[in-house]
Amino acid sequence: MNQQIIFRTATAHDSQRVAALHTASWRSAYRGMLPDRYLDHAIEDERLQLWQARLHEAHDQRQYVLLAEHEQQLIGFVCVLLDEEPAWGAYLDNLHMDPQHKRRGIGRQLFAYASQWVMGQEPTWPLHLLVFEANQQARNFYEQYQGQIVEQMLKPMPGDVSLQVLRYQWRDLNALVLALRSVRTA
Repeated sequence: MNQQIIFRTATAHDSQRVAALHTASWRSAYRGMLPDRYLDHAIEDERLQLWQARLHEAHDQRQYVLLAEHEQQLIGFVCVLLDEEPAWGAYLDNLHMDPQHKRRGIGRQLFAYASQWVMGQEPTWPLHLLVFEANQQARNFYEQYQGQIVEQMLKPMPGDVSLQVLRYQWRDLNALVLALRSVRTA
């Protein structure tokens, strides 16, 4: 398939599309981790409220939301927050792909763009993110790019549950971007 992917910064007009993709991604990846009653109902309104609020502040230079689109369809996005937990560095809060577009290198590209943005905003900061311990697919992806587990905790989650999460961190973002930009052939 010949894919022409357009990467662009999200605006407030994208909140519904981002929320819908976020919801679909969680439903696909977190079924069995988060309660079905949450994934089947409450998640839609909750994600929409989150993205309406977050993208209303899109002019804020302390957050970065980048979209990946193919034929005007949103297929992935990444979100980095600088002020969420600055003691750990920049926080990669979201990296989600449409389940039908996974394993095509687009998530890797979004991760690279996000890392480069952090280097431009806070050149000396590391990057960190949280992953459900049970989410082996995501863990494999981050470990492939030398993410180091620096913390494990029980975290309250939507749906009135608490899950074990792992904090991954990258201290050398130059090395991370180089690894993400390297082309892998199968």
